[in-house]
Amino acid sequence: MVDISAAVDDEFVARTGIAKGERKIISVEERAKLLEALDSSSYQVSAGGSLANTLVATSHLSVADHQFRGGGLPRIGMLSVSGDDLQGSFHCAQMRHAGIELLSEPLPGTSTGTVIVLTTPDANRTFLSYLGSSQTLTLSAAAKAAISRTRVLIVEGYLWEMPGAVEAIGSAVRLARDSGAVVALTTGDPGLVARHRSEFWRLLRDGCVDVLFANRAEASALLEQPVSAAEAASQLGSLCSLAAITDGANGSRISALGHLKVIPPYWTTDTPVDTCGAGDAYCAGLLYAYLSGMDLASMGRCSARVASAVICRSGACLTGQEADRVVASLPPAGGLRAPFPSAALESKAASMM
Repeated sequence: MVDISAAVDDEFVARTGIAKGERKIISVEERAKLLEALDSSSYQVSAGGSLANTLVATSHLSVADHQFRGGGLPRIGMLSVSGDDLQGSFHCAQMRHAGIELLSEPLPGTSTGTVIVLTTPDANRTFLSYLGSSQTLTLSAAAKAAISRTRVLIVEGYLWEMPGAVEAIGSAVRLARDSGAVVALTTGDPGLVARHRSEFWRLLRDGCVDVLFANRAEASALLEQPVSAAEAASQLGSLCSLAAITDGANGSRISALGHLKVIPPYWTTDTPVDTCGAGDAYCAGLLYAYLSGMDLASMGRCSARVASAVICRSGACLTGQEADRVVASLPPAGGLRAPFPSAALESKAASMM
């Protein structure tokens, strides 16, 4: 995916026909009309996608950890479905520059998906996604080999929207479980959860998920009832080793092995500008903290600190300089180990997108 981010007013969002803060799948024709309407506005183009944001942030945090703490450097790979157009070339170049190995090649004759992110003055964001030309999700030989060696597999919830997703995700999870890897699952957004609830529940009930990431609205959609972040973490945490539920300005709740941690938000003197990417950054912070062997409370604080770094300016992805400041501000590692099988930073994190 390539992100096209623009600052707009509420009236512009209303003209798109969807409620502010929601996500809608659009056609290539609708995308063209939106870009034409944005012509008079300044917007930023960046390599995007929820999981891409998480992996780039994790890579930056790991490099900073290596610099400040002497930690090892992970190999991070991504199965990316890109077209052979300019957007696809741009996305691949940006990911490689961030240290991400690509486990698939652009498909000839296809177009790359884009996400138009509309941010209003209250820092809320609305997403209009063009998924690209029809592409079936498959596992390449390189992807299968990487998954069989990985210590952590991250499955992005948005994958369920693609043809072939059920079979590909099932195969990837089986490969990871057979090799003893930790499987992490992100939920995406409430609408996606509602459309693919049965697929999410199948993985959870079959014991295929070790770590679950969701915000409170997504967790409520999964549980089919309004719940607090604490209730969601407790209920979903009974189905996996760790459930992390974010709740905006209320912080987050993390449940692991029967223990519930309340994680307050990390506030700075800066005013939030753009919350796009906050959840992706939170996920990266937790993954970095887990791979570093932090205890549960430290994992939560690290996640909140990383999320805070991206909301006080435009743009969804953590930068290298921001990662340096985050890692430099963390206390020395110590305390209880993370409640999972050990995973060294030099391990490979093969992820799907």
